[in-house]
Amino acid sequence: MQPKDTSAAVVVTTIGRGEFLNEYYAAVCAENALDRVQFIVIPDRKTPPELFTRCADFAARGLRIRCPSLQEQEAYLAKLNLARFIPYDSDNRRNIGYLMALESGDNFTISIDDDNYCRPGERFFAQHSVVAGPAVEAQSVESSNGWFNICALMQVDPPNIYARGFPYAKRHMRPEITAKTEMGTVRLNAGLWMGEPDLDAMTWLISPARSIALKGGSVLLGKNAWSPINTQNTSLHRDLLVSYYFARMGYPLGNLGAIDRYGDILSGYLCQACVRHMGDRIRVGTPLVDHRRNSHNYMRDATHEMGCVWLMEDLTAWLKELKLTGSTYHQAYLSLAAELDEATERFTGFIWNDAARGYLHSLAYCMRTWAAACRRWI
Repeated sequence: MQPKDTSAAVVVTTIGRGEFLNEYYAAVCAENALDRVQFIVIPDRKTPPELFTRCADFAARGLRIRCPSLQEQEAYLAKLNLARFIPYDSDNRRNIGYLMALESGDNFTISIDDDNYCRPGERFFAQHSVVAGPAVEAQSVESSNGWFNICALMQVDPPNIYARGFPYAKRHMRPEITAKTEMGTVRLNAGLWMGEPDLDAMTWLISPARSIALKGGSVLLGKNAWSPINTQNTSLHRDLLVSYYFARMGYPLGNLGAIDRYGDILSGYLCQACVRHMGDRIRVGTPLVDHRRNSHNYMRDATHEMGCVWLMEDLTAWLKELKLTGSTYHQAYLSLAAELDEATERFTGFIWNDAARGYLHSLAYCMRTWAAACRRWI
């Protein structure tokens, strides 16, 4: 399907009642965007009936909104030969929303969590539309150690925190950060979070923080400025959806627990590798959202995150040096899946048992399956 000019699909999964829709509806109206924005709300087995009622109420007020029932979701996946590919009771369900967004022909997709709330006056949709526009001129940052801490863009109390997924081996260094004005075509945009930033559970246990304001404007990430990218307040051009598969979690690692709670971080790093290969740019900063975190047990979360924390130390170092092939995002993503399959057996160290290698082989298989499903619309 041919993309529609400047149209957006907002994708979110929820097991809540959809209270977040109030702020987003107000933002759509404030930007006169009712005809350009659709919401794709993906419920799960624990989602209460009130969500469907709320979505119907907003539809009656002119909001373009889809909230497919579980039966409709299953029929949709079966149509795409993806039955049983996307598990229940998982953030992985947002992949259904990504497929629907791609099929609908919208020019770009905005991924949010149900505890991200629009801020009055933020021009949420206009800021995110940078991923569907022409090249922009902006400050581009570089780091002497190859990593840029996006939390440094915010006024945070206490300071010196790192976004979830930032490699621990690269934390608490003092790399030289340089910036210069560059032109770049932005295809991935990561908005930041006021209130409760996106930190890992260990940080919440040791040094809980609040973000108060953005220190300056948005920046482009340079060649030597990698950063974790999540699925909260993140937008991407439709061409990138083929490289943005939300990785399946819950894979058992034997005595090391399981791979969990980092599906978005994995998807962000893999997509980021493709963006860099294609010569497009990643922007970080605006629009801001209020992050009013859902209830968490941080001791339990830290236990579930540990497998991926270990995995990221080696996987991110490998990704930074990887050379992909292909002249499209589809080709680049398939190249990435092949490289991941081949490299998996060479990883060594604490985390790398047969189960961990099995997970990466499974991930590469899922990436190829995802690319095949997306291929019909790109």
